[in-house]
Formats: sequence, C-alpha cells, structure tokens
Amino acid sequence: MKKPWVLALVAGLIVLLLAMALPLWRMAGGGGETQAGTAAAKGLPWQVTLLQAADAGRAEVFGLVPGRDTLADAEALLPDRLQVALVARVGEVGVLEALVEPYVAGFVAGRLVLAFEADAAARARWREQASGSQPMEGGVRRFTLRASDHDQARRARLVGLSFLPTVRLSEADVRQRFGAPAEVLVQPAGSQALLYPGLGLVASVATVANSQRGVLQYVAPMVFARRAQTLLLTAAPLVKP
Repeated sequence: MKKPWVLALVAGLIVLLLAMALPLWRMAGGGGETQAGTAAAKGLPWQVTLLQAADAGRAEVFGLVPGRDTLADAEALLPDRLQVALVARVGEVGVLEALVEPYVAGFVAGRLVLAFEADAAARARWREQASGSQPMEGGVRRFTLRASDHDQARRARLVGLSFLPTVRLSEADVRQRFGAPAEVLVQPAGSQALLYPGLGLVASVATVANSQRGVLQYVAPMVFARRAQTLLLTAAPLVKP
C-alpha cells in the first residue's frame, strides 16, 4: 500500500497539471502557424495553414479544408464522432451540420460544429423523410437523416467550421494567438467580432466581464468577403454562457 504522503503528492501534481490548462491558451505566441512553445501540440485553434497550388485561397484547420473537403472526409477524420443532422427552425428548410462534442483541439476542449453546402431540394427531402428530431434552444430542431439520405449527404461540401472553447475567450486572447485583426466590429448583446480575412476567420468574444464564451468561425479565405456577413449573423447566438 502506498504511503499517504505519496498519494497526496500524486494528487497535488494532477491538480497542478489541470490548473495549467487555461494559462496555456494565453501563453506567448500566435498568428496562424505553430509556435515553438506549442510545437508538440497539433490541431490547435490558432494553427491555420494557408494552402498553395491547386488549393490556393483555402486554409486547413483541425485537419479539414473548408471549400474542398466533404462530409465523407470529415467522417474519415473523425470516425464515429460526428453527429450529423439537418438543423432548422419552424418554416425553414434547414442546414446540414455535424456536431462533435466534446472536441479537443490540441489541449483546448470545446464544441466543434461543421456546416455543409447541400441543394435546397435535397435538404427539404431529408427533413421530410427524417427518422426523428430533437428540440434545441431557440425553437430549433435537429432532424436525423435516414441511412440512405445520410449516404447522399456524405458528398456535401464543407463550407465552414465553428469552434466554441470551454474557456472564456477575451479580445486579448484572440489578438495574442492570431495577431492584430483587419477589422473589429461591435456586435449586439455585449460582444464584438475580430475579422481576419487572410485566415478566413471571424473571432467573436464578449466585451464585458461575464460568463459568456467566444466562438471561432472559419471559412476559406477566398470566400471570406462573401460569407462574412453570414458568419456575423450566426455568431451572436453562439457567444453565450
């Protein structure tokens, strides 16, 4: 049997390691590529790789490339972890999404939501033929696709990713990791959006000291100007406790 002081020492080390998790987000370094201090960690939220050649104008984050990869690619990368559904409010056709929760991005835990582009007629059919649905906040429902419809949806192209870390993001955190934004926009409900067109990123954070969380939204840089307004509209409901 281990001595009490040994058990106490082990417990103390575990507590110390857990306490270091949040400060790691705020360690020095930032801007796209991996820094020396976090070189061993992969898939971190600020590790955005700009692609070249045939994929010029696109960027890779979390191992996925918006504008190129499909739902099938995402399922291959995250086998048995994606919760695929058609998400819609009353009277809407809905959007094809895949949820991963919990999702650990390197050492940063949170929720990952993937958005896919699919034909409106196909989405309407998937919703009508859904095998079931679950209510969500704000009058939204998640419709589960039938197996045959899911197979068809696997060809849908990934258009964006949203990552909601469990830790509360501040403007200082975002600037430290991604650098100075091209633009900062004041948003409703006490939040603001930091725009990084070159990375295809909108980072929305709370502007007041409360329990609200932030959200990082990624698209292909080449379509950032066209999709930025949609990102801003969808970010506000996500910046919440």
